[in-house]
Amino acid sequence: MKVSKKITLFGLSLAGLALLAFPHSGKAFELEEEWVIKGGVWYQDGKILRFNNGHEVDIKVLDLPKTEKIEWTVSLNGQDQTVNFLGQEKDKSMVGTEGRYLNFYVPYGYRGDIKVEAKSGNEVKTWSTKVVDDVYNDGGKSSYFRIDEPNDQYTYLDAKWDYQTKTYTATLPETVNGQKVFAWADDYVELKLQKPGVISHSYRGAGAFKILYPIVKAESWLKKNYSESWYYQKQGQLVQNAWVKDKGTWYFMNDKGVMFNKTWLYQGGNWYAFKSSGAMIVSDWLYDNHSWYYLKDSGAMATGWVNYNGTWYYLNNSGSMATGWVKDSGSWYYLKDSGAMATGWVKDGDQWYYLASSGKMLHNTYTPDGYYVDASGAWK
Repeated sequence: MKVSKKITLFGLSLAGLALLAFPHSGKAFELEEEWVIKGGVWYQDGKILRFNNGHEVDIKVLDLPKTEKIEWTVSLNGQDQTVNFLGQEKDKSMVGTEGRYLNFYVPYGYRGDIKVEAKSGNEVKTWSTKVVDDVYNDGGKSSYFRIDEPNDQYTYLDAKWDYQTKTYTATLPETVNGQKVFAWADDYVELKLQKPGVISHSYRGAGAFKILYPIVKAESWLKKNYSESWYYQKQGQLVQNAWVKDKGTWYFMNDKGVMFNKTWLYQGGNWYAFKSSGAMIVSDWLYDNHSWYYLKDSGAMATGWVNYNGTWYYLNNSGSMATGWVKDSGSWYYLKDSGAMATGWVKDGDQWYYLASSGKMLHNTYTPDGYYVDASGAWK
């Protein structure tokens, strides 16, 4: 009996040692690469052989409950870059798909062998590939800031990455091809001008980089790419909420620097109107919303009487051209369908009326040709 007890105790001791020697191994799981942006990625046999820096990456964890902890790192050329690459675990992918994801961002300027290592218990999985500047050109270079130059040439600026502020910083040059640069234009969302010198910009999305082009004229028109918006700059500053006179024609720029066109402007108690070209309308008619308006030589909208090419017209207080009867300063006038002031005999309905050469309707008197018109002006 004593021998039997010793064997049992010895067996229990071996079991205890086995637990100490072989701790929980963790559940089996796998890593799967997921890419929202396919550009800048080189595939081979369904796997990513290499990809461009400047990309955000999702690595999906398969077959591992969220209750199971993962210790993971992102390393580049053997150095831990998890924090620098904004590494974190997420429960949704970049496109909103629910799951368990290891997410990180490879900033511009970083290149080499990248490895993602995920550990749960004793279970370790890795995903690795290569980060380059240009998957299609071994000697290519990229950066968060690209400056466009004449003849479809461009240059990437050396930029510094700060993971704490998620910001890139670079220096914009003061000259390009020997020409002075007044400003650098950025028209990604709305056109903005940046003076030469230090530029900083926060990273806000995967694969995005800023393109800037030089302004080498002291004054010039600027057109935003992929839009119909025009701007005007002087000495590298956008003209905003102000008038611009160019080749004898006036234009107006709004508070964002965008040129007015096909619209009205109220300023200084006057209304002004602009053609589709942006030019202010002067000494001419405008047909808008089923009404005619006249813009004087100052550009201001006319009201009251206007003599145009020897013909009189009457513009209401709203500026719209009047037709039919108008009473002004106690006298009645008749405006034809064309808006032109009538003189002589006019038939309105079943009645005849007589308008003097001044356009005033006669009443309670005889017309020059001997007919009597009563108090209403009607011929009896």
